[in-house]
Amino acid sequence: MKVLRLVILSVAILANISVLNANSEKGVAKVMKVRGNVFYSQTKKPLAKGDWVPEGAKITTKARSFVKLLFIDKSNLTLGANSEVEVEQFPKKKAGIINLINGQLRSKVSKNYLEIDKKKSKLFIKTKTAAMGVRGTDFQVNFNPTNNNTTLITFEGAVAMGSLTNFKKSRFLQDRLEKVVSSPTSVMVRQGQLSGVMPKVDSKPMAPVKINKQQLKALEANDGSKTSSNDDQKKSEKKQMSRNIIPPGMDSSKFSGAGGSEIMGQMAKADASIKIPSAQAATTIASSRVQTKGTMTEGGYVDTNNVLYIPPPKNAPVDPMTNEVIVPIQMGSFDKDTGEYKNDFYVVNENGDMIPKDPVITVNRIPASDGTAPELVPTGPINIFDQDEVDEFDDPIGAPIPSDDTKPLDGGPDIMETTMDDRDQMLDQTNTTSTNRARVKVILDRQ
Repeated sequence: MKVLRLVILSVAILANISVLNANSEKGVAKVMKVRGNVFYSQTKKPLAKGDWVPEGAKITTKARSFVKLLFIDKSNLTLGANSEVEVEQFPKKKAGIINLINGQLRSKVSKNYLEIDKKKSKLFIKTKTAAMGVRGTDFQVNFNPTNNNTTLITFEGAVAMGSLTNFKKSRFLQDRLEKVVSSPTSVMVRQGQLSGVMPKVDSKPMAPVKINKQQLKALEANDGSKTSSNDDQKKSEKKQMSRNIIPPGMDSSKFSGAGGSEIMGQMAKADASIKIPSAQAATTIASSRVQTKGTMTEGGYVDTNNVLYIPPPKNAPVDPMTNEVIVPIQMGSFDKDTGEYKNDFYVVNENGDMIPKDPVITVNRIPASDGTAPELVPTGPINIFDQDEVDEFDDPIGAPIPSDDTKPLDGGPDIMETTMDDRDQMLDQTNTTSTNRARVKVILDRQ
């Protein structure tokens, strides 16, 4: 019976390969899924499911649109919204060359399907400023033609990245691209890391950095078919933020009738029972974040629209339980469904400038000792490439006011309030509900 199943499976695979090879005369990729306004750039002809895309074709997607392609080497590529790509070359016995003209693509490249030298890249993705050599992995590339920035995020495996900023021509053969991604200035971007070529900062690829783990998960879960609504973004910009010390994901009714001081006291007792890393462990965490010259601070966010990396301050605190950098809320956050970067306090442009929004959105917090509300954002714009300006966000800000209590919290040392504030920020941004439930369980058990 097992032998019969293997025979049937082998026949099905061979049949599928035969169909792909037979249809490859019509094109090199088949449209597996399409949504919205997707068309050939040259003719404006819409793409439909089942169509074969020929070599040399350029494809454009508009807002809230995407297309998923299956190539003859069994690799797939999803072109996100507001993007354009060109299938430059896709020969059977050489690596294919895909040119991302604008926007975002996500690709999962199969291993060892075509007869290609295993020591060489089996697919090249390139933009105006960067080339990436792929041998079998899952990754995402973004390119912004306004600032010519290219970013690469690797979800699985590793991708080699080299710079094309010093080349005047835009067409390359496979051998030349292989030399670019194998040059001494190229970098290897591994799982969970980001690198990029940002010509206004450096002609070489930036040293790979690990990005925020929760944004990485959200981006990995989105193959490019999910997009954020502009209307939803505008609503979030207008909404005044408020903070709640009850961890997200928990039933607030469990705490009904309890004042802020009581909740804070119970949470302080619960935290006292949680093991904190030793001094040696804390030193290890800190040493893992020491910056090398020419690198950016790890643990930040990726702005896939402007194609930027938003680094946290150098001395941003690290949650001892998750080893995750606690990014100041002014530096932004991300959409948990799509992974897209968002910021309620600043407008971020393609040059990396963070310009305070007008009116400035503030968080509901305890007034300062002089009776005035604490400033949450600097008075002027900052630039993410200026580390000194980014480090302005390193100053601690006041403790949150609980939603069920109008009076300032009393009792407990200031360090506890600051610690709870930092934990609250972290939980709001990462939605680590398993940790929250464990902590609240301790609280409820004590009541």
